[in-house]
Amino acid sequence: MAVDFIPGAIAITASIIASAWLVIHGSTINASAEVEKRSTIWGVLLNVIGSFMLVLNIFFIILLVAGGEAEVIPTEAWRPLVGALTMIGAGFAAALCIMVAAKAGSEMLTQKPELSIWSLLFVALGEGLAIYGLIVAILMVSG
Repeated sequence: MAVDFIPGAIAITASIIASAWLVIHGSTINASAEVEKRSTIWGVLLNVIGSFMLVLNIFFIILLVAGGEAEVIPTEAWRPLVGALTMIGAGFAAALCIMVAAKAGSEMLTQKPELSIWSLLFVALGEGLAIYGLIVAILMVSG
């Protein structure tokens, strides 16, 4: 029935728009960094995440079209799959946070060495993202 496709189609369309936005802005950041003769990882990171989302969208479009009687992914496999995707997302977010916090902390230490404990605090907050992602993934898989 056509009504069954509407929620999945809306989610996939929104995800395609978001991934296109990431790729476009990543390319813009790369171009401006090249003009200013400085290096940045943000543009590359946005391009990689946007491309990864586009590949996932193709996978979800196949799942949406192949729905119905044929079971593309068995029911037992959904919990580990969603748990793994949750942990991957939490790992990417934690890595990005730790990368930014370590860079800013090292710049801060050169200017004000007496604030060294604050740089450790911000890195620890990034590590907390990974731990919370692990806890949520374990709850999703076992629940």
